[in-house]
Amino acid sequence: MHLLLVDGSGYIFRAFHALPPLNRKSDGLPVGCVQGFCNMLWKLMEDLKGDDEPTHMAVIFDAKGKTFRDDFYPDYKAQRPPAPEELVPQFPLTRSATRAFNIPSIEMEGWEADDIIATYACKARDAGYKVTVVSSDKDLMQLVEPDGSIRLLDTIPRPGQPPLRWIGMDEVFNKFGVTPDKVIDVQALCGDAVDNVPGVPGIGIKTAAELINTYGDLETLLSRATEIKQNARREKLIANAELARISKRLVTLSQDVPVELDLDALARQPVDPGKLFPFLKAMEFATITKRLAGLLGADPEAWEPDPELAVKQSGPIGFNNEARADARAARAVASGKAEAPLILHAAAEHARIKAIPFRPDHYEIIRDAAHLQRWLDAIYMTGYVATDTETTGLDNQTADLVGISFSIAPGTGAYLPLGHTTGQGDIFGGGAAEGQMDSREALGILRPMFADRSILKIFHNAKYDLGLLARYDVAVNSIDDTLLLSYALDGPQYNTMGELADHWLGVPGTSIKELIGTGKTQITFAQVDLEKAARYAAEDSDMTIRLWHVLKPRLAAENMTTVYETLERPLAPVLGRMESRGINVDRQILARLSGDFAQRAAALEAEAYELAGSNFNLGSPKQLGEILFDRMGLEGGTKTKTGAWATGADVLEDLALKGIPLARTIVDWRQLNKLIGTYTNALPEYINQRTGRVHTTYSQHSVLTGRLSSNDPNLQNIPVRTADGRKIRTAFVAAPGKILISADYSQIELRVLAHIADIGALKDAFEEGLDIHAMTASEMFGVPVEGMPSDVRRRAKAINFGIIYGISAFGLANQLAIPRGEAGDYIKTYFERFPGIKDYMEEQRKRVKADGFVTTIFGRKINFPNANSSHAAERSFVERASINAPIQGSAADIIRRAMIRMEGELKRAKIDADMLLQVHDELIFEVPLGTEAEAMVAIKQVMEGAAEPAVRLSVPIQVDAHAAHNWDEAH
Repeated sequence: MHLLLVDGSGYIFRAFHALPPLNRKSDGLPVGCVQGFCNMLWKLMEDLKGDDEPTHMAVIFDAKGKTFRDDFYPDYKAQRPPAPEELVPQFPLTRSATRAFNIPSIEMEGWEADDIIATYACKARDAGYKVTVVSSDKDLMQLVEPDGSIRLLDTIPRPGQPPLRWIGMDEVFNKFGVTPDKVIDVQALCGDAVDNVPGVPGIGIKTAAELINTYGDLETLLSRATEIKQNARREKLIANAELARISKRLVTLSQDVPVELDLDALARQPVDPGKLFPFLKAMEFATITKRLAGLLGADPEAWEPDPELAVKQSGPIGFNNEARADARAARAVASGKAEAPLILHAAAEHARIKAIPFRPDHYEIIRDAAHLQRWLDAIYMTGYVATDTETTGLDNQTADLVGISFSIAPGTGAYLPLGHTTGQGDIFGGGAAEGQMDSREALGILRPMFADRSILKIFHNAKYDLGLLARYDVAVNSIDDTLLLSYALDGPQYNTMGELADHWLGVPGTSIKELIGTGKTQITFAQVDLEKAARYAAEDSDMTIRLWHVLKPRLAAENMTTVYETLERPLAPVLGRMESRGINVDRQILARLSGDFAQRAAALEAEAYELAGSNFNLGSPKQLGEILFDRMGLEGGTKTKTGAWATGADVLEDLALKGIPLARTIVDWRQLNKLIGTYTNALPEYINQRTGRVHTTYSQHSVLTGRLSSNDPNLQNIPVRTADGRKIRTAFVAAPGKILISADYSQIELRVLAHIADIGALKDAFEEGLDIHAMTASEMFGVPVEGMPSDVRRRAKAINFGIIYGISAFGLANQLAIPRGEAGDYIKTYFERFPGIKDYMEEQRKRVKADGFVTTIFGRKINFPNANSSHAAERSFVERASINAPIQGSAADIIRRAMIRMEGELKRAKIDADMLLQVHDELIFEVPLGTEAEAMVAIKQVMEGAAEPAVRLSVPIQVDAHAAHNWDEAH
């Protein structure tokens, strides 16, 4: 026998906070939480099959009113605010939903759901049942049994974790540091701010576990408190012994609730369509109704909506009817690209948030632990918080934490100063400013909240804050990011808080320059006056919570939830950890390269003087242009708006291909100087003094197609097609005792093209593992693959990759140094041999003109607002970009999916490997020497299977992996 007990109240709040609001069409009744509850309940029943399938089941809820705990401790849960207005009418509907699924719904006055669960769990255990409690509530962990007869099941999705997380002895010990039978003693000592359980002030979980493990139980500890050597700890326990005993009574779950239904009454019953569909139809859940009708093999039209639940409410609740006039909503609904209720809700929410005024005078400064605890209590009750860190710089690996701000609703805000100095208004910092908490004390209080997976932390550019907080030993779980929400919805259109706030809220906010200045007189945030700093910081969090309310509902309305949830949000913490790891760079190798490059650049400079017939400034475009086009009289020159000759890279490359020696010399000279200035001389300056490694910063929100960019330093633009560029990679080395692994997707964009455009010849070639460029050359030019001349294969390779980027005959002619007519013939022949590619290109051109966007195979939307521009050149650019964007974007999404899965899969395989860098289609890892073979197998497996199960590609994905002591040799 297997009894499944579901913490219904936990399900309610999880559904309410995790999903965008939804209102019933007919009367505006809020039903979003009910819809989420139904989905969760059905998914749970579907997930638990085989040995885990329950024979008995019940959903347990908290009843309204006080419980027996209030009788001996009136302050129990006294600080909790009332439930949100839009949630209140949904409470009874969740009970109706439970009964509609033919599951007992149980609640009892005077008792909490946890007590009822404990009573049933223990009764079932004693009767020989196996018991599963579906909840992540730490209070229920005291029920876990060593023999597994009672376990908890956490069904909250977590990145890198299985969908169902079983909580047994090990998980409880990891949480509390003690076995389940001693959990209540630990809780009695550390208390619970959420439920207002007092505990012993100043004692946290770690200390409590240490004490209980030493003395055995709470009573023994209290009776022997005088023996404790630490003065503060001893005095706290003696002074607060009675509070500890009261706390233990509060946290101890009753196993003697006089439940009315016996275990037999909880026997699992099949779903009855006659109960289920009248409820779903009354709620107007069309999608769920259709899905379950198919699964149950029933016709929902055979039942009318439940008349009691279908009664019209007295008026719309939480629904802005003015939003019906929103033009965007009307267009979206008319085009069939979104459901009317979701679009209307998103528009209504935008109007509501925009109407709430900013009131900086209402923002608070948190100066002590009591004030901070009040904010924490409010955060726990709300279930989410917008938060932001203020620091001394833009590099989260070197900047110092100055303060943290919070907001739990539009119009609210608080700032917790931690590192302000008395040196306001000048460039010299003084001592610590007054009116601040000790940072160690404050972070100690905040750590549990940031780590708590049940509290959603909303950031703007979370990756920066996560990396900074990690340096202060603050782990953050469960995040949202308004910057990534915006990117998933609108692409890289708005990159800063100011741009987003100005567009969506009509208020750009205070500029940081107003506080810290610019140039030589610029100060750090730590030196900003505390009152001004608080208004600025709290405003940031206030704006973040407002933007979240505006942007989050759009995900469902515009079908971007999957993109955000699977490609954007889970990647931010991964990138943050990669940035914090950094990579070793050998200064001596860079120094030798700098010397070598400088000598060769000097020789090229002398050669240029000789070719020009005089000395001149090679770095001056004006002087170079005059020599090339005035003195030497070369043809093909064009002038810029200033009247000077254009001497850009494309001009010089064109001249070099025409056989002009001076042009080739200048190109080579420029490349060497760029390598010196950008890498060999610059990279040592980026070595972090604390870690001894170079830490690049990734941006996941700045490229239209979803590719990542790398900055400070940019490690993605190191030339790899030249010998000198590859030499720079030799300076990136493994740490002592380690080795680097480079894992690179092989021709990923061509493989994606073969899948998207359904090119049979390309798919066959990839399936057979052929040399794709040689195969293309053979198809086009009729040359056998065996013994093919290298220049023929090179031309096919240029065409293969050029087609992906919509290359023209002019562009291909320049690249291959052939006449334009010959290049045009190559492209024509290519389309004749692979007609599906031309069909794909035409389809993309039509699609971008009709929709203004194209999509990747994973649903990422790539917007082109100028698709129907009146300018021919702009339209032509959009057409070319729309051909490449789904290919490059799909490839970028595949490697994102691999990165998101990688750490969890390596951990499960017990492989010690650190993911350090991502460079386009390549991932760089550092592993202990001697483990590289095993690591490469696991890494390739993750990367090659990254597209699934979302997309099953019709071509195999191949990853080439190599290990070496430096990056170049590993590639």
